[in-house]
Order: sequence, then structure tokens, then C-alpha cells
Amino acid sequence: GSSAVFRMVFNVWSFHLIFNILCNAVGSDQDVNSVRLLHITDSHISLSNEAPPRSSRMHAAFSRSKHHETKISTTPAQEFAKLVAMAKDINADVVVLGGDILNFPSNSTATWVLEQLNLAGCGFIFTAGNHDWHLEGQRGAASYDAARVPELFSTFRPFFEQSLSSRGSCYDALGHWSSEGLGFLYGCALVKGLLLLFVDNSNFQVDDDQLEFTRLQLASAAGRRMPVVVLLHIPLQLPGLTLPPKELCGHQQWGSDTDALWQVEDRPRWPPANRPSTLAFRELLRAHAAPMGPIAALLSGHTHEEAAVALGESDSESCTATSACWTVESRTGQEPPSQVSDALQYTTRAAAEGAYRILTISS
Repeated sequence: GSSAVFRMVFNVWSFHLIFNILCNAVGSDQDVNSVRLLHITDSHISLSNEAPPRSSRMHAAFSRSKHHETKISTTPAQEFAKLVAMAKDINADVVVLGGDILNFPSNSTATWVLEQLNLAGCGFIFTAGNHDWHLEGQRGAASYDAARVPELFSTFRPFFEQSLSSRGSCYDALGHWSSEGLGFLYGCALVKGLLLLFVDNSNFQVDDDQLEFTRLQLASAAGRRMPVVVLLHIPLQLPGLTLPPKELCGHQQWGSDTDALWQVEDRPRWPPANRPSTLAFRELLRAHAAPMGPIAALLSGHTHEEAAVALGESDSESCTATSACWTVESRTGQEPPSQVSDALQYTTRAAAEGAYRILTISS
């Protein structure tokens, strides 16, 4: 429970001290001047087909890839190494890992990924994707996401222990919180006055604990006029998005009747419908989107495609004395950067193809 989380916090203190010296990430309540995030998602790295036949389909799908711009043949591992090495070159304050970094759960691949992050010498925050914990061939499991928590607490424990979200004053907003999901299914980090929240929705759902955690964090941030960036793996269903249920969190048609992949992935079907807490989470984030709330941006992946849509209702007056005023610049490579003050949900193209997003939040 909470005692395990606190032991994890103290065990990695020296690790973070080294990371914060090498890179720019420093947890504090100072006012935001400028914070730069490097978002990497959907790398789908598998160093080998180590669990055949259950790993064979996914390994074959991502054993090689093509760079999304040059179309040159490459591998997900090569592209990931290039991207994390780029963090220092662009003066990133933190690397934001958005899930599906692994193609399927593998201790050896997880170790290799952490080695690349250590070589880059920059702090990171991580949330899991569905492929990080799902290994095909679990038709007899108790549920479609039965492997999620066990894998996060084992294969991915080093990720969370070494993440910036393993410690920090941002947890003070929770009071006496005792849920075991803290630090694994949801967490936070302060980076130069910016509050980073991650909520694991890799099973397409958000539970009651995750909802309450987010509510408390947003209330605290609003009271301190602190900008927030929310990290999810699966993008939220929002106005303007017309993707199928398998691509979105909170899709009104999500459920067992629309589960098109349960036989291909050889797993139990999804449950009949969304949890009420999932839909409440989406509305909570929409209600707290800038300029009327503290959320400056939401980062997501999963679809492997580029997208940016409004998170909340656009406000014609934009920044006022009672609203949140930050500028968010998004850059995705060769395209010219875009700047906005209203919060957007950004979906970043797959890093398996060398794609990334640089997000800079300025006051």
C-alpha cells in the first residue's frame, strides 16, 4: 500500500538527483517560465520473438518499420534510441513516455529501454499502453485486462521507481492516500512549476481512484494557478473525433458488442459498456481545460496518427484575470510549430516510425 510507495520514493532519491543535474527537470512550485516536454509514444519495441507463438504476431508486425518522413527502413529500437538521445539536444526538461513503448511485456526489452533513458541522462515520466502488458493467448483469463496490474507491478516496476513521478510535493494534495495504485496506475511530477499527471487508461477505462486522484490534483493546481499537462495512452472521445471504439477512451459505443479484436488477440471480450467513472473523468478534464481551468494540454498516443482537437469549450475572451493564461507550442519535426492558449488534446504519431512531439509550455 502506501508504505510500499514511500519506500520506492526514498530508494530512488539519489537516482533523481543525478538525472536532475544532467537534464533540466527540477521539481518545484516555482512559477512556470518555460517547460519543454519530449513526447514519445507507441515505440512497440521487441528485441526478439521471445514468447512464441503468443508473441509472434506482434513481433512480426514491428520487427521493422519505415521512418514516417524519409520512408527509410529502420527498427523501433533504433528510432527509440535516436529520440531519447535527442532530448539533451533540444534542451528537454523531461521525456514523456506515452505507452506501448514495449510491443509486449518483456523483462529484457524493458531493461534495454531503461538503459537508453539512462544514457540520455534526462528525467522521464511514464504511463503504460495496452501492448506494454498484454501478451496474446490469454483467452481463459478472468478479464481482458487481467495481466495489466501484475505486469505493471513486476515488469514495469523499474520504470515507475526511476520515473520523476516516484516522488515530489505534488502528492501532498492527496492527504492520507492509501491506494496501491498510486505511482503505478496514476501519479504526478512537478517540473519547473508545471504539474504533470499520468493516468493509466490502457484498458480504455478510468476507475474511481484515478478519477478522485485527478479531481484532487486539478483542484490543488487551480488554487495555485499552476499549469497542468495530462498524460494518457488512449485519447479521449471528444467533439471532432470520428474514430472507432478501439481507438478512443470514453467512446459511447465501447463495449463487448464492438470489440473487434478479442479473437485476433486471443483474450476475453471487453465488458458490456464504459464505467461511469470513465465518462466522469472525460467531463472532469473538459471542465478544467484552459483557459477556464489549469489543464494546458493533454498528451496521448495509441492511434499511431497525428491529431490535435479542443479539449474543452473554446472561450472567446481567452485569458482573463480569473482564467489560466499559458501558451503551448507544439512541434512534430519538419512541420512549422503551432501556438495556442486553449487546451488541446494532442495525439502523437508512433515513435516506431521515428515520430515525436516537442511541447513547450510558457507563461
